[in-house]
Amino acid sequence: MIDLLNSADSDEREPGKPFSVLVVDDELGLLTSLEQLLETHGYVVAVAVSGAAALKQLAENRYDLLVLDLGMPGIGGAAVLDFTIEHRLDMAVIVISGTTSVVEATAAMRRGAIDYLRKPFGPDELLASMANATRKLQLERANRLMRDRVEVSERLHRFLVDNSPDLIFMLDVEGRFSYLNKRVEVLLGFEVDALVRQPLACLVAPRDRDKVATLLRRLAAGATEPQLAEWRFLHQEAFHHDRPTLDLFMVAEVTAVPIISGNGSESRFTGSYLVARDVTSRRRAEEALRQASARLEHVVSASPAVIYSRDPYSSRPLNFISSNVNDLLGYRAEDLLADEHLWEHLVHPMDRLRFKRSQSCEDEYVPTSCDYRLRHRDGSWRWIRDTVRLICDGEGHPVELVGSWLDNTEAQLLSEQLSHQANHDSLTELPNRRAFERRLLQALESARVQNIEHALFYIDLDQFKIINDTCGHMAGDALLLQLSRILQARVRRQDMLARLGGDEFGVLMEYCSLQDAMRVANSLCGAVSDFRFAWGDKAFHVGASIGVVAITADSESSDSVLSAADSACYAAKDAGRNRAHLYTENDIALSRRQGEMSWVARINQALEENRFQLAFQPIVPILGRLEGHHYELLLRMEDESGQLVPPGNFLPAAEHYHLAVKLDRWVVSTALDWLSDNPDHLRNLSLCSINLSGLSLGDVSLLDYLVERLTHQRSLSGRLCFEVTETAAIANFNNALHFIGTLKRIGCRFALDDFGSGLSSFAYLKKLPVDFLKIDGVFVEDIANDPVSLAMVSSINDVGHVMSMETIAEFVENDQILAKLRAIGVNYAQGYGVGKPRPLTELVAYCPRLGLDLQH
Repeated sequence: MIDLLNSADSDEREPGKPFSVLVVDDELGLLTSLEQLLETHGYVVAVAVSGAAALKQLAENRYDLLVLDLGMPGIGGAAVLDFTIEHRLDMAVIVISGTTSVVEATAAMRRGAIDYLRKPFGPDELLASMANATRKLQLERANRLMRDRVEVSERLHRFLVDNSPDLIFMLDVEGRFSYLNKRVEVLLGFEVDALVRQPLACLVAPRDRDKVATLLRRLAAGATEPQLAEWRFLHQEAFHHDRPTLDLFMVAEVTAVPIISGNGSESRFTGSYLVARDVTSRRRAEEALRQASARLEHVVSASPAVIYSRDPYSSRPLNFISSNVNDLLGYRAEDLLADEHLWEHLVHPMDRLRFKRSQSCEDEYVPTSCDYRLRHRDGSWRWIRDTVRLICDGEGHPVELVGSWLDNTEAQLLSEQLSHQANHDSLTELPNRRAFERRLLQALESARVQNIEHALFYIDLDQFKIINDTCGHMAGDALLLQLSRILQARVRRQDMLARLGGDEFGVLMEYCSLQDAMRVANSLCGAVSDFRFAWGDKAFHVGASIGVVAITADSESSDSVLSAADSACYAAKDAGRNRAHLYTENDIALSRRQGEMSWVARINQALEENRFQLAFQPIVPILGRLEGHHYELLLRMEDESGQLVPPGNFLPAAEHYHLAVKLDRWVVSTALDWLSDNPDHLRNLSLCSINLSGLSLGDVSLLDYLVERLTHQRSLSGRLCFEVTETAAIANFNNALHFIGTLKRIGCRFALDDFGSGLSSFAYLKKLPVDFLKIDGVFVEDIANDPVSLAMVSSINDVGHVMSMETIAEFVENDQILAKLRAIGVNYAQGYGVGKPRPLTELVAYCPRLGLDLQH
């Protein structure tokens, strides 16, 4: 359209620009005189002495005027005149001739000449003719320019109307269609011709027809402002239904203006011009939003949770809070909204740091949840479970924080009670073994991180069994209770004294040198030895044998530390009882080294003699039926007599002396060969899991072997899942990322085994691209009886699902555990309760049982 407008404007003459003239005559003297005359009067003059020269110049240049002699030899003036007509040259032609032929003059005028001058003529006569010609030329050009602009405007208007997304139409004085754009075919399904001369009301829903009539009356009565309305138009399909459905209506915003002919008192209404914009989707969205808001309002009012929102960038804490906050805290919603600092002042001083962290949600896909205390208006404290989620706009910019408060007071008090019971001995009220081992793990971590020294005692009472058997369990309980008080009085306030079971106690002395620890241990032995236990008419003398072990940065695990302390305790008993014995690290290292060195030779010999076997254990879906077989391959070793050796006996030595990679290579190669040799089984295989050690994650040759083999056997790669332990993955993190990423690119999947056993699990989990989380069996085996273990498993399961991972529970030993796992939504189960390990040779026969449904 812009090109069209520019082309029309190009004919408009620049103000002050002189007219150009081509003078054609074969009389050279006359030609020179005419050239001088016209130049003197402001014309730009070009000359041609023949018809051929004139044609050449007309072909190459543009002129406003042509003064043309008709009577020239050769190519005469008539031929030149024909040339201007044939090529539609925009110019005015004045013909001059020495003849007086009327026929000749008439023919020239018919060919488009403006004037005819007979030679000889005077200068004034020529100039007058030239002036007349220029006026006519300007007038014609102006008219043509106006016509072009009108045509362009009409074409532009037609283009805009025909391509408008809106329905545009004109009505006559009777409200009938006189024009419609083609949009009616798209929006309502009607052909344009079918609607011309039809009344507008026929296209409008019956309930809106009165509105149409009212609007048309206002237009006809002389309304000058645009009239606005909203009607429902009927789709063509609606006329085929007695009761049209909502999808056969188009809701439209209508703008109407009158068409007025004439001016002043002679003006009259001749019709209407209307534009209808389709707002159906908007109105439906608004209605859906209204209904959703109503539902939300009902849910909020009926919910026990208090709902609130706040601006993530504003210092004002609350934008909204539901009215049921009054039931929770005794404050009205208006009170909390009016006082900017009331909410924060209600937070318990010890919980304020946790509270502030809960309000710093930065991920719109991961809500944060936090428990803290708020003060009720009556002064009591309520435990609140505050869950906050960040709401972002379509471009990911934070818009609002939405949160909910749930009264968690009763659950918190019950949890504290259960936690106390779970972590304390019911007889002595001392911490129990669970609490002691948890504190021991913390001590091990601090020793490693801070390079400091702690001490641990393992105390076994001497002669306790005699008193218990002689006087009964009540006497034994009384003795334990009294001795626990004696021991507690002689350790530091910051030390942990725990009852580990029966007549065994443990003491954890943090930030304590071995010299001070031995002094305290001897003091405890003396205190117990000095104590006389009286029961009825009997008095008993007891003693305590104590094993002492140092906890340093080199200490390996809680099991190894407790085992060393236990060994030291027995050494104390062997040395005469009622004494303390210090167990040195060298004793443990020597014992382990001797044992493991013997396993190195046995492992190598078993590899040479092909005495390793593979077993499988089913992995079964808890919530549905598995499509295909799913199991884990396990390594078994035959000893020299043909008996199977438990993996726990030889695998630690293999790890320590770098034989694990060799074993992994044997397992992988054997497994791939077996699967390749059983194509029928492979077709029905969903997933085969294979364990890899931490050392294998950094073994380039093993990775190259897997890539090469699986690249050529694509049918295998998509059915393999490699399991790496959480500890191994974290300890070899960069190698693990490379190993996992390389094999995932060719279709393999990965599982993180024993998840939850480490201290840094969650920090690394989101960086490891694994497909499954295998929940550590230490937590799973107790979930039927231990709420803490149940909470741990539930939390790990939730985290896995949030990260789009499926979860597998290990150590599923019975139906009670299975029921708990089903209730919290764990995906798969593995353990003796759903399938025991079996030799690989039995796999094909056992396969029909692998897909059993555990839903019921």
